[in-house]
Order: sequence, then structure tokens, then C-alpha cells
Amino acid sequence: MMLQVPAQVCQFMECKFRLNNQLLSDYMTTSPKQFKVENVPVSGFSEINAATISDTIGKSAKYAARTNPGAVVNSYGSEELLQVLAKANGPNDILELCITQVPNDDREIYTKAMFGFELLHEKASTFDNHIHYVSRCILKKASLSECTSVRQKSQTEVIVAGRIECDADARLNSKSVVLQGTWEESLSQAVAVDIDNLKYSLFPGQVVVMRGLNPRGDKFVAQEVYCDASQAIPDQKRDMMNTLKGNLSIVMAAGPYTTSENLAYEPLKDLITYISTQKPHVVILTGPFIDCDHTNVKDNVMTETFKSLFDKLIDTLGELYTTSPFTKIYIVSNCKDVFHLNIYPTPPYPSSKRKHPNIHFLPDPCTLNLSGVVVGITGIDVLMHISQEEISQGVGGDKLARLANHLLMQQTYYPLWPPPPGLCLDAALWSAHAQMPCTPHILVLPSNFRYFIKEINGCVVVNPERLSKGQGGGTFAKAVVSNDTASPKNIAAQIIRI
Repeated sequence: MMLQVPAQVCQFMECKFRLNNQLLSDYMTTSPKQFKVENVPVSGFSEINAATISDTIGKSAKYAARTNPGAVVNSYGSEELLQVLAKANGPNDILELCITQVPNDDREIYTKAMFGFELLHEKASTFDNHIHYVSRCILKKASLSECTSVRQKSQTEVIVAGRIECDADARLNSKSVVLQGTWEESLSQAVAVDIDNLKYSLFPGQVVVMRGLNPRGDKFVAQEVYCDASQAIPDQKRDMMNTLKGNLSIVMAAGPYTTSENLAYEPLKDLITYISTQKPHVVILTGPFIDCDHTNVKDNVMTETFKSLFDKLIDTLGELYTTSPFTKIYIVSNCKDVFHLNIYPTPPYPSSKRKHPNIHFLPDPCTLNLSGVVVGITGIDVLMHISQEEISQGVGGDKLARLANHLLMQQTYYPLWPPPPGLCLDAALWSAHAQMPCTPHILVLPSNFRYFIKEINGCVVVNPERLSKGQGGGTFAKAVVSNDTASPKNIAAQIIRI
């Protein structure tokens, strides 16, 4: 049996359909802003077309007017290696590299995130195990005996171990230092620490060993502090089957890759041109690629998804395979990318629709083994974070070197706890995937601090700064490692303006 629709209902539906069509037509013809595409072509590569709602399209005037593009602003290494570094690779410089990501102690590689399920007792156990392990390394390196409880009363010198904390919800200062012991030795109790007569460089989350007195059990009077748990640098030639044979060239850059006024990605295109000319063996790029703090992202002016724009960037990088087929590109994720997970440690970016044989995705942080040359990488600005919380007295010297040395001495890419607001740090993932398996030969630490290259206890620390700084251009780094033992004398690096 068929239902009869009244004629009045049919007329009403037809009128409504016509009205909707008219409104849609009026909207499309009278819209004050038209959909446009920011399009800045680059010779030899496909265009990166960021579709946005924009009234002005074109290059960044300040970026185009930058001075001394390609100038070397900082150098490290011998003159002989610096001359090798300045040359572009040719057909005779091709290397057979064995590149692997170094797994954690459980032989696992961080590929996906499982977060948001932290239990307090598991989190407490994670940190207790970390304090116990690092403090034992410090004791062994300092040739000290076993330590006692942080609350034990003693009229004579004792050794205690624990983690630096603040006794209030505020910044650490010399009068608010607290040392939390382990469960095994101190039942996880904490004690206030007197550091007035001490040379120190301390920050929250740092594992230390202290020598001093505790007359009443409620305040430890420190006389000396030990915090060095750094590991030995691995022998580059211990694996004879995968030993470097030749000079290894590496290019390192950190996001953002576009200026703050548009999504034209001019700095990235210039970097691609440089890579196609120099043909390095390895390129390491850390995010963010689409910064969540970018003006066009926050103003919602894009007319395509963030993931589709990222795929365009990857496709453009993938086209380097045609001009430099032996260049391997390693892309390290970043928690500030608007299309990715906002968590640290950060899992690798999802693969793009098109597969590129020269592009590989890595988590943040990660450790790479390049035929025996160990490279540690983290894209988070850990140097700035520690600098904002560190207190020091009587240490002097190079502050940036001291900040970077904290990572090596604590055996972790992020030794600060608690993290600053805005950084979602997962304790379980941090324990499993943010620890250094060894002291790397090269440590890449992009930061908003001024670029630098420093040798710290046998490790060459490189801060390439940012490829784009506001509306202007930034810097990137290039390094070369000789086929001798990977000591600092056989590593040369330069900071170059884009």
C-alpha cells in the first residue's frame, strides 16, 4: 500500500529546496574572502601548495631581504675536516651505510603510544627505579660506599642518594631544596637539604648523591654533591661488519620550516635546494612541521587538512630521491605539530599516502646508529626548560655546556621533573624510551638558545637552532665524521644560515 503525500507538503519541500539553492549561490558569489593558494615555486621540485583563505599571496618580504644566506656562522673541528665538509658529495663519496634505531633495554622500538592510563603506584615505582639505577651509577663512578636513609640521624658523615625536588609549588631556590630517597633505603621519604656551603648546579628531577651530616634527622647538611652518572662513548669499530668506510656527512635542521606570516615554506624549499646540491649521506629533520602556535593555524585560515599539507611536504622531500638517491632522510616527530599527538616521548609521524624509499620516520627522542657512529636526537627544547628551573652557585663556566652536560650525566634526554606547563610527559613512556643507551658521539639538541657546537666530555653537542625565526630565516647544521675512531677530533661541524 502506497502512502499519499499531500500536495501542500510537496509544494513546501520544493520551495525550501529552491531557497537553499539560492542561499548557497548567493554565498558563493558574495563571500568577502576567496579561497586562494599560497604558491611559491622552487626550481626542480613540486610546489608546496598550502591552501588558505588569504587576501595576499606571495613571498615573505623580510625573509627575501635576509642578509648573508649560506654564510657559515660557527665552526668546529680541524681545518682538514672542515675543508671536506665544505665540499659537495660526488659519485666517489657514496657509502654503504648500516643505519639502525637503537632500541631500549627491552629491545623495543617506540612505534605507537599507549598513554592516559597511568596509575599512581606504577608512576611512583617508575621514578623509584630510576633514582635507584642512576644513583648506583653515580656511586660507582665516584668510588663511594653504600648510602643510608635520607632521614637517618647521624653525627658523622654519611652518604645519601635521591632526587632533587622543591618543597613548595613554586620555582626551586636554595632554601626549598628537598631530597627524596628511594623506597629500599628511605621508604621514599624526603628531607630538607642545607646547601649554603656547597658548590652546586641543581634542578628538579635531578638524581644526586650527597655527602654530609644529618644531626636531627629532619635536615641534611650537604658538604659535597655528586651527580655524574655519564656512560662511556661506544667504540665506533666494535662491530667490524658495520664499520664506517669513508667520510660521513650529515645535515641537521629543526622546525618551524616556514615563516610566521605565511605557509609558503620558503626556508624548507631553500634547504631542499641545498640538500640536492650538497648530496649529504644523512639528513635529520626535527619538527614541528606545522606548528600549533603558527598564526595561520591558530586563525583557522587553512582550507585543507593539516595531514594533507604534511603529506605535500613529505612528497616534496621525497622528490630528492631523483637528484640525490643516496641521501637518507630521517624525520623526527614533535609534540608541537598540530596534526600529531601532544605527548612526550612522541611516537613517529604516520606514513604519508605515497611511500618514499629515502624517507624514514622516527620518534622523539631517538638514538641512531650510523655504521657505528651514534647520534642522539630530541626535538624538545630541553635546554631552555632546564635553564628556567636550574639553580647554581660557584660553578661558573659555560652555561650552555653545563645544561647539555646534565643530559649526559643523568643518562636521559629529558631529566627535568615535573615538566613545564604545556608539555604532556608520560612517565611510563619516558622510562622506556627517553633514556640514553650510551653517550652518543653526536647529540642534536635544537633550542631557542643561540646556535652552538660544543665538545662535552667526548660528545659533540649541536644546537642548529631553528630553520625559521619569526618572519626571517634561521640556521641549520652540517657535520662530517671521518672513518677513523669517532672521537671529537674526527668530527667537524658548521652552523649555516639558510
